[in-house]
Amino acid sequence: MAEVRLTRSDKRALLLWIICGVLGLVFAQHYFFRAFPEAAVDFKVSRGEAQQRGREFVQGLGENLNGYQSSITFQVDDNAKTYLERELGLQEANRMMSSQLNIWFWEVRFFKPLQEEEYKVRVSPAGKVVAYSHKIEEARGAKSISREEALAAATEFLQSKLGTNLDKWNFLPAEANSEVRPNRLDWSFTWERKDFKAKDAPYRLSVELQGDRIGGTQEFLQVPEAWSRAYQHLRSTNIFYNQIALIPYGFLIGAALWLGISLTRQGKSSWGAALKLGGLVAVLFFLMQANDWNSVRAGYDTHQDYSSFIMLSLSKIVLGALATGLMVTLVLPGGEPLYRAAQPARLRLYQAFRGRGIRSKEFFCSSVVGISMAAAHMGFLVAFYIVASKLGAWAPQDLNYSDVVNTSFPWIAGVAIGVMAATSEEFLFRMFAIPFLEKMTGSRILAVILPAFFWSFLHSAYPQEPGYIRGVEVGLIGIVAGLVMLRWGIVATLVWHYTVDASLVGMLLIRSDNLYFKISGIVVGLAGLLPMAWSGISYLVRGNFEPVDDLLNSAEPTGEISLERQPAPSEAAPSARRYDALTTGTIGFLALCIVLGGALAFAVKRQSIGDYLHLGLNARAATARADAVMREQHLDPNKFRRAAEFRVRCGRCHLRNRKACRNRRHKRHLWTERRLFLVSYKGQPFFSGMPINEKDITRPHLCRGQQSRKRGNHIALDGAF
Repeated sequence: MAEVRLTRSDKRALLLWIICGVLGLVFAQHYFFRAFPEAAVDFKVSRGEAQQRGREFVQGLGENLNGYQSSITFQVDDNAKTYLERELGLQEANRMMSSQLNIWFWEVRFFKPLQEEEYKVRVSPAGKVVAYSHKIEEARGAKSISREEALAAATEFLQSKLGTNLDKWNFLPAEANSEVRPNRLDWSFTWERKDFKAKDAPYRLSVELQGDRIGGTQEFLQVPEAWSRAYQHLRSTNIFYNQIALIPYGFLIGAALWLGISLTRQGKSSWGAALKLGGLVAVLFFLMQANDWNSVRAGYDTHQDYSSFIMLSLSKIVLGALATGLMVTLVLPGGEPLYRAAQPARLRLYQAFRGRGIRSKEFFCSSVVGISMAAAHMGFLVAFYIVASKLGAWAPQDLNYSDVVNTSFPWIAGVAIGVMAATSEEFLFRMFAIPFLEKMTGSRILAVILPAFFWSFLHSAYPQEPGYIRGVEVGLIGIVAGLVMLRWGIVATLVWHYTVDASLVGMLLIRSDNLYFKISGIVVGLAGLLPMAWSGISYLVRGNFEPVDDLLNSAEPTGEISLERQPAPSEAAPSARRYDALTTGTIGFLALCIVLGGALAFAVKRQSIGDYLHLGLNARAATARADAVMREQHLDPNKFRRAAEFRVRCGRCHLRNRKACRNRRHKRHLWTERRLFLVSYKGQPFFSGMPINEKDITRPHLCRGQQSRKRGNHIALDGAF
């Protein structure tokens, strides 16, 4: 019969865990912001006040917003923020972002369904309008004005509407640009702040005119393109580690599914409880996503019918919820019987969180261990990154803000994130993987270490540098979690995992100035503490824990679980056998193919516009033709590196760069790509330095109506370079 009181040995072990937790928590409290500096956003206007200021600004320009819907989100220029933090250091970057630069802002959007025209206003946390955009139809008519008139209108707008002191800005004549629209002439102008550079990045201000009316303005840090490319190369390392970790993840999912099907056929497992638990996770995911509807609504494309957008968005949320719940359901039929066989003295998983299970000694001890481990975990994180930063590791600053505070029920996110992470990850990487890999390898050490790092490197896509640092940090914690699961059972790691993930949201809410947010943060924390408190109070009142011998894994034995192929039970069959049932191995292999195939389907390139073209020459032939042209120009092609790519024109920009072309500060037209020459698909070269006639200039060479900005790689209509 299981013990129903705490022994002296139990008390010593729990006291040791509590001491470790308290020490970790105290250390984390004192040094947390040293390890994880926080960019403190000084909110002088609330979300509602920022939305009202955006509306007043648009109306102040003479625009009518009657009948327009609105949305508001808080956004951060992550590229500029990362550049400042990496190049200037966290302290100097934080000083600049909080006082000199507009890196974070409220974005207020006004729109009507099925109408092209819409407005966007960015309001800084201090309440100042720092950007404005008016989107209209390309064919809309407007009065065309000269460059001088357009510049005067832009200057007047900056000074009268935004209160900009242009004495602190240098006008950049080379950046003045015009573009011919079907029924108007658009202009854009750029200024650069005087005596300011964040290392190599200037701070700029741009204004766009649509005919004779203001079309938009924004301030931005012009991050060097060379730095952006270098940083993307660094980020690719993080993504590489993450994608490699998907291979063992897919293997474990497939193995769990195969084993679940096999054990179900043997009568040792069932899917009912797994489906219920997966359904609970799916409901929590749905509530979390639906609770964040403001963010979803902000991404509405006005070309789409609004009711269709709502239905499509809800469908995506439902599918996401089902997929999240399914990842829990697929693991349990194979993992739960394996856990019962490996840990016969522990509470059965499906009984642990019921009334009698919660009042048991194991549940109380596991809860104390899990919560203490979460507190010690926080101290470990702080110590790890303090040491890592001294050795050259880097991580971006967090903000003292989250979109969770924009939801009606902010506590839902904390509870949902904690439950989803704990169930999906602990069931697979601890409850299933450890006993499964121990059977496969015959080594308990490997069975603990391998899934710890399989799990950890799935987290390596976070932007820490070097790319493996996150995998090492989480992997070390994963080893401890595996040992805890073997000693205290799966309940301990479930409580630990929930507490760590939920506390990240809960602490942010508790630190808020809003009483409702503080209460919500407390609710998130109590969700992990209440079961332990119930168990402890029950012990004090009754004088002993609930006897649960009938709830242990040993009370429902599974027998020996073999990973070898099991022969199908013999059945009486007609002499002329016409059908052979699929073997367990075949079913497992097909299941693995479904899982991996579904994942790979997202990576497979679908046919797109241009795939049907039949080219007259390939990349090698185009390169050879280009080499010949270079030799005709008395240049040795062997002194250059070669890169051949096929380009397609779509309107005025490349298909690949169409999104970037809509942003004036990232505009890339054909000639600004600085290629030495182009070769058409018919094999006719176009060399950037060769004399040409007007008749040789075709649409792929020039953008209609674009005014020259006197750069060395423009081709004028008279053929001059």
